[in-house]
Amino acid sequence: MWTPSEEKFFHSLHSPIKIQRYLDDLTYNPENSLASPRYVMMTESAHCLEACLVAASALEFLGYSPLLVNLLAHDDDHHALTLYQTKTGWGSLTKSNTTLLGGRLPYYQSVRELVMSYFAFYFNSANKYSLLSFTKPINLNDYNHWDWRTSDHDLWAMGIKLTENPKEKILSLKELKKIPPVTNRLKEACFYGADLDGLYKA
Repeated sequence: MWTPSEEKFFHSLHSPIKIQRYLDDLTYNPENSLASPRYVMMTESAHCLEACLVAASALEFLGYSPLLVNLLAHDDDHHALTLYQTKTGWGSLTKSNTTLLGGRLPYYQSVRELVMSYFAFYFNSANKYSLLSFTKPINLNDYNHWDWRTSDHDLWAMGIKLTENPKEKILSLKELKKIPPVTNRLKEACFYGADLDGLYKA
């Protein structure tokens, strides 16, 4: 499945921290497409879901299951997290076009607690909070028929399928709309250095 050079590369990412730093160094991809980890490693470019597939592949080399959660938003981009669990708790690996939606260290006692660490920093370009729900953990082995690790094809249809898994609600849309908008100071901190072409236009 993997070439010898790809296996050597994955072995170099010998901890979740190393994987996260690799994801952070990738160029953000603003396109509505979904490339496999093999293609991402060639182009060194990825958006959050593409980066999560890379992280899931790398975690497999460390003995973890390839688990993913989708964060689902209103009037905003969705976001994806690759999950891993250690003795200290749940952590996440991801790539974000903002400064505050990146990976989390493994000190959360449940997946919901981990997801809620993103809530206060999840808002759109109109300063409105947007995170509504999240999928229950998805084992990407259930999607192996897509050949998601090494495919040469656009996997966007698979990405859509991932958002259709059973969900847990955080707030109703009515409740979400009652929250006051975020301050400009927080917005500036969150969007500092963002690729503007990759931001949802609210």
